[in-house]
Amino acid sequence: MNNLFFSLIILSLTTLSGYELQESYTYEHSTIYSTDLFPDISKKFEILKIPEDKTQYRLNAQIISKTFELNGIAVDTGKVRYVNFIQKSPVDFTPLKEQLETLLRGQYPSIRIENITITSRGYLPSLSQKSRGIFDENFFQNSKGTFYVVDEHGVRRYLDYSVRATVNVLHSNQKISRRDRLSGFNTHIKQVPFTSFKDTPLTTLPNEPSRFRSNLKAGQLLTLRNIESVPLVLKNEKVIVEVKNDTVIVEFGATATQEGLLYDIITIQKSDGKRVRAKVIGEHRVELQ
Repeated sequence: MNNLFFSLIILSLTTLSGYELQESYTYEHSTIYSTDLFPDISKKFEILKIPEDKTQYRLNAQIISKTFELNGIAVDTGKVRYVNFIQKSPVDFTPLKEQLETLLRGQYPSIRIENITITSRGYLPSLSQKSRGIFDENFFQNSKGTFYVVDEHGVRRYLDYSVRATVNVLHSNQKISRRDRLSGFNTHIKQVPFTSFKDTPLTTLPNEPSRFRSNLKAGQLLTLRNIESVPLVLKNEKVIVEVKNDTVIVEFGATATQEGLLYDIITIQKSDGKRVRAKVIGEHRVELQ
């Protein structure tokens, strides 16, 4: 009987568990309920009342956790010590959402955006509809982040954004060896959730000939870090050597003993076996130094 009793207690505390407390929430009304923190929760009860003269309020996460526990619900507070409640701003963020969408489509033409959320880090009473967001240069690598706008007083106002979307990204479709050429035969497009990328992902094949920097597994997402341009001159490849003498240009054949990109200085070997230095000036072409 005792085992059954304790089992019922444990069940009551864990049935509705799995709720993770966030660091901040926005509110419209001063009385905060459980459903304001977790909209899908089945039990509604009061958490706290925020003073009417406050637009921001901070509360220890353990106090909130205890309130839920007393109502038979376990919440995860492992990632936060304090929870910030910020009064919802009356500002219409539609122009900023449209700006963000335009920027993302410029980076990912095939992106499918489901929703964009923008919230101010503090209470924002007003903002010009002409305000433009200032984003980090690599903002497009993450679906969540922070940016700022400058208000009419020249003050920076920081806001958080969150994007729910999917993007089409190139993946390897087979095992890749270092220096293999990138092509439609060893890659394919795959739709993935837009979450976080460690580097700029490849959404299409590059316009210029490219190759892989390292060995890769099949099914790996490809980024700019995975590829490099194919050198205009490859090692052990035949090249045309130009020798300029005033207005006369003499050409002869040689073998490259090094690979090189445009304007790189490499070593070549002439037909007599002598090695000399030359500058890459085009595809399979070098200029004697």
